[in-house]
Amino acid sequence: MRYLKIPVYGAMVILFFNNACSGSRTVTLNSMRPAEITLPSSIKTLLILDRTKSNKNAVNIIEGILTGELPGEERSGTQELLSALNNQLGYSARFNIITAEERLDGNSLTSAFPQQLSWEVINNLSEKYQADAVVSLEIFDTDFIVTRGRKNIKEKVGDQEVEVLKYYAQGIGNITIGIRLYDVGTQTIIDQQLLTDTHTWEAYGNSIPEALIQLTSKGKVTRYLSHAAGTDYAYKISPMPIRIKRAFRGKAKRSPELEQGTRYADVAQWEEAMEVWKSGLDRARTKEAGYLAHNIAIAYEVLGDFDNALHWAETAYVRYGNKDSRTYVNQIKRRLSSEALVRRQLELGNERDN
Repeated sequence: MRYLKIPVYGAMVILFFNNACSGSRTVTLNSMRPAEITLPSSIKTLLILDRTKSNKNAVNIIEGILTGELPGEERSGTQELLSALNNQLGYSARFNIITAEERLDGNSLTSAFPQQLSWEVINNLSEKYQADAVVSLEIFDTDFIVTRGRKNIKEKVGDQEVEVLKYYAQGIGNITIGIRLYDVGTQTIIDQQLLTDTHTWEAYGNSIPEALIQLTSKGKVTRYLSHAAGTDYAYKISPMPIRIKRAFRGKAKRSPELEQGTRYADVAQWEEAMEVWKSGLDRARTKEAGYLAHNIAIAYEVLGDFDNALHWAETAYVRYGNKDSRTYVNQIKRRLSSEALVRRQLELGNERDN
């Protein structure tokens, strides 16, 4: 029997009740998602650096005129991104995180990376902050394009749904960021990413001015996109806690054990729930036996016994023909593979240098 020892954040299990007629349930579990990049064990402390300062005031003024960017808006965005990156990395046990006080020159009007920082600069920063690697934000650009017009939309009037002519304002927010990750020990750049994201906002009113007033501001858009970008990059370089959902059957007319066991599950007594579900297998018809076996698999996963969870999910599909269990088999296998990689990545952070 194998029990994975993965860090747990927050509540262990949350139950949701969906579609009472069919008796379906959804249980939410804490898990860990591996980083996309496995950093070497020599990297234990990350320094987060802002390299988006421009020393060309005229260029900044021109860019503000072209994009409608308010003074200080870009700075606010970079601060939001780096804060989100710092905070999200704090949820992982893999790294120690430090944010540099310096803000270095490097950003431009284009989406091309500036020349890489010299290793002399990187080594000086490493020595000052006792960091093993530097995560440097080197490109940061946002815009918010607003269009307006009118169109028919559906609204509920009384008990009926009717089409109503409304004025709208639509804003499309774009962000482009460039990040380099400098490895001090090997004097190499181990990651260089140019990342983009787009999000759309809409607002309606009885006139164009009213719709524009209701539309979110560019400042809020910049902070939203920046926060999302910082959070996303944290998931790229460090294993992170996530929540996963599993669906199971709450009741069936011909199998009272399903509902009885589910009541135990409702109060987090999963071992008792599993025993009740097992007791109903011998007298259940094939369809209901498939529900029971699938629920037993869910219970084992909640309890951390993934071998038995996989065994019962396979039994539910192969022996009893429960189609949902086929998908669940693959979900368990993916979780086993992902969390094995998570363990390895977390172990790297605990290894001592030779």
